[in-house]
Amino acid sequence: MFKKALNEFIAELKTNLDSKNYTECIPILLSAIEQYPDEYKLKLNLGNIYKLLGRTNDAVITYKSLLQTSLGLIAHNNLSLILLENGDYEESIRHSREALMINENYNDARYNLAIALFENKEFNESLSLCEKLKEDNFYSNKAYELKLRIQQNICDWSEYEKNNKLLISNQVMTHPFLHISSIDDEESNYKNSLLWNNESKTNVIERNDKNHSDKIILGFFCGEIRNHPTFYLIKNLFKNLNRDTFSIYMFSYNHAADEKRYVEKDIDDFIDITDLSTDDSKKIIKKHKLDILIDLTTIISHNRSDIIEKSLSKIIISYLAFPGTTGSSSYDYMITDKVVTPIEQQKYYSEQFLYMPNTYQINNGETNFDTKTTRDNFNLPNDQIVLGCLNQSFKLDPIFFDIWINILEDFSKTCLWILNHGKDMKENIYKFINNRIDKERIIFADRIDYGEHLKRIQHIDIALDTRIYNGHTTTIEMLQAGIPLVTLEGNHFASRVSASILKTLEIEELITKNYDGYKNKIVSLINNEKRQGIKDLIKNKMQTSRLLDINYFTKEFEKIILDAISKRF
Repeated sequence: MFKKALNEFIAELKTNLDSKNYTECIPILLSAIEQYPDEYKLKLNLGNIYKLLGRTNDAVITYKSLLQTSLGLIAHNNLSLILLENGDYEESIRHSREALMINENYNDARYNLAIALFENKEFNESLSLCEKLKEDNFYSNKAYELKLRIQQNICDWSEYEKNNKLLISNQVMTHPFLHISSIDDEESNYKNSLLWNNESKTNVIERNDKNHSDKIILGFFCGEIRNHPTFYLIKNLFKNLNRDTFSIYMFSYNHAADEKRYVEKDIDDFIDITDLSTDDSKKIIKKHKLDILIDLTTIISHNRSDIIEKSLSKIIISYLAFPGTTGSSSYDYMITDKVVTPIEQQKYYSEQFLYMPNTYQINNGETNFDTKTTRDNFNLPNDQIVLGCLNQSFKLDPIFFDIWINILEDFSKTCLWILNHGKDMKENIYKFINNRIDKERIIFADRIDYGEHLKRIQHIDIALDTRIYNGHTTTIEMLQAGIPLVTLEGNHFASRVSASILKTLEIEELITKNYDGYKNKIVSLINNEKRQGIKDLIKNKMQTSRLLDINYFTKEFEKIILDAISKRF
């Protein structure tokens, strides 16, 4: 049998790699491996190609075949990464540890281990690994970012001021989501997003011919058609879109079966790209010749933003999940409103604004006034005023938390109800309050079924909004339950969402402008008569304002989409 020289295989492989013909690399590598089975780097490259093409199972099998070879170190590390990306944190941790047993100085594995431990909520060990990684020039910024994420999640505010100074001055770069949840400064957020994307600002809109169909071909791209705030907000939009005007397609990944069924009955097709590679996902989206693609996920956690590029659609719009600029030139527009993004902020966005007339944030159009449970069901005291903030822990900060504790100090018949994010978070909260109040007056709410969650929020007396990153879904849920929510109108998108919702509800008296105003408004609502008056007003405005009018919202949503098309064609 003729044996082809290894160099010939390598040259052929390089040609295809340079041309990004990754699929063509597979038969070349398989042939080379058959002839040169002891050249383990060939197998390693095969695993890498499989991973690149999204053939995860094949990549795992290939890497596992290398574990007992001289490339076992790299194979363990690659397995830890691919398992981490797939959400198998325990196995990812195991393979990272195996790699470090082979070489204790292997920081690629140490960083993967730190991430997997973070995702597995083993925060203390993850933090200790970050400390080791900060001495590595390549990983120092990544380690700092991970440390900051952990500190946010567990409410460790020991370095809060120092971190904020570094972030607002853009001395360190972080994921844009982490930056907007820490700093309410649009210019600083924008600079960080550009650094993250390694792009300079561009709003050049390439003009292409519209498709020749009678309908506008509208696609949605989403990874949250599951038990996720985005789904609960967007779920009733699709049934109201005009099917005579639009052909509607959903390109979805990581969805759940029930939520998929809820959506797919109201659209033309639901395309599952969960198991498709990046390239195959792009191909299937391009086949639909979209006029508009609306990305409902953009750059929040566990996204597939690597799929998004200008060639997918004639117009690409970001909407809903990420309250800020992506910093990416892939997006032409973002759907927003004049409260969250006043026109003078346009210079800090890569996307052009498409303004909704009222709040940009859609909701399910429903109310939640009918109480069917008691406080006893949720271990809440019957003789106290419940101040509730059921936002995620990363949204909490020491400035507002200090205000809340001050109120509890002044009013003995109050308690604070917050989400439980684990023992580390609890310990840090107790450390922060420093015995100023009986710690039993802070009640931690465990994660529960979404339907039960909607029942329990009805027992909150006053909803407390967070400062830098408002409640978004949580805010509308509180108001739909008739609960007064007090907010501070901040300086960037994420800190102005509750103000946008309340202005659409026509109840601006719950919007405050400074810390004293925020505290005083909460205190005023401790008065039963005052609080009941606001609750009655909320229930009335839910019936008369535009906030829950999904038909109206959808018509305005369609108008701005049509406006975007008219600007393009």
